Amino acid sequence: MNSKGQVGVIVAILVITVMVTVLITVQVYYVPQWMKGRESEHMDMVTNQFAGLKYSLDLLAMEQSSSALMNSITLGSKELPYFVSSRAFGSLQIISSDDSNFSVSVTGSGMVSQSYTNSSFTSDEVNNVLSVSSFELVIETLEDGDTYNATLSDNATTNASVSAVVWQSGIGYQINLTITSGVQELFDQPVAVALPSGTSYTINLLNDDYKLSTDILSSISTPFNVSFAASSPTHGHFQIEGNYYTSATISYSSEFGTIQYTANNAYFVDQDYIYEGGAVVISQSTGNSLLYPPTISVSNVTKILNMTVIDITGVAGKTGVSGYGTYSIRSTFLSSSTYQCYGDTLTINITTDYPNAWGTYLNNTLGGNGIENAVTTGSNYVSISLSAFEFTLSKVVLQAQVGPGWIT
Repeated sequence: MNSKGQVGVIVAILVITVMVTVLITVQVYYVPQWMKGRESEHMDMVTNQFAGLKYSLDLLAMEQSSSALMNSITLGSKELPYFVSSRAFGSLQIISSDDSNFSVSVTGSGMVSQSYTNSSFTSDEVNNVLSVSSFELVIETLEDGDTYNATLSDNATTNASVSAVVWQSGIGYQINLTITSGVQELFDQPVAVALPSGTSYTINLLNDDYKLSTDILSSISTPFNVSFAASSPTHGHFQIEGNYYTSATISYSSEFGTIQYTANNAYFVDQDYIYEGGAVVISQSTGNSLLYPPTISVSNVTKILNMTVIDITGVAGKTGVSGYGTYSIRSTFLSSSTYQCYGDTLTINITTDYPNAWGTYLNNTLGGNGIENAVTTGSNYVSISLSAFEFTLSKVVLQAQVGPGWIT
């Protein structure tokens, strides 16, 4: 027997054994570690992509523009070449308000916001005014000596007087307007001259030149009162549009659609990313937390809480994709509405599948502003209880669609 041939065979077997051992070690130990790191990096990518998505949706809600914005979400990660490994998959869904289990309700006692629409006043008082969108003095009959006065609760006055003046062409009418704030005279001069008899005239009191809107209404504390007086009520009147508080039971409820990404990882822990109400929540088997907060501002000094909540609505046939590729989300602004109230007692209830995430954020936010023990967390809700607080909820409806090919 050739001993050299035997040695060669043994060496070959040993080399193959070592190579197989190395490959098995790499496959069993290192490949799962590498894939776990790759899937972890993918989750970090999704975190950044949801940050970009939130920024775009917040921008649409703020600008309320008809322009569409695009964002991308990568659903999965690839397997390693040359080794046996599993690809990570994911799904992206736009969940309607009927199925999302996210809603906001407001209850309590106090006052709610109502609207004036072309309301006319020659006397009396408007109480608890929140905002003024239109403010005009309408004079139907010009009469020498007539006066029209409007006084705001911050000691700001609007005074208009009509006088007859002799002009070269005959007698005409002149309207003089005076705007004061306390003892300071902001405007005092004629706004119309040589008006013939029988002419009607309307003064837009919110004209920037008159300083009422720029110097008084822009800084006045709300709610405020406005009183009216006209020397001849049949000759003219003030006309106002805007919002005011009126005593009523506080009751509001609305459901909101969401966007959810679900990861189906093979090595790293499965995670869900949920955009709901303007916040981004990350959820996994060990719990959930709020990655990016909603638009909320609160002050215990002024007793004001403002919240913007975003409702996502989908397009039929464009509400979901799954796989491992990168897919775009196209979002546009649809509508907005505002609910405003003043609560002697006020309870704001947020229904959500992630109460721990919302509860922790709201506790920190309110507590950081000196409002302690106001948040209660339940199994599927978070509740805020306040007293003597003004609350404004702005609901913005955005439309979103996913996948190739957009429906307009």
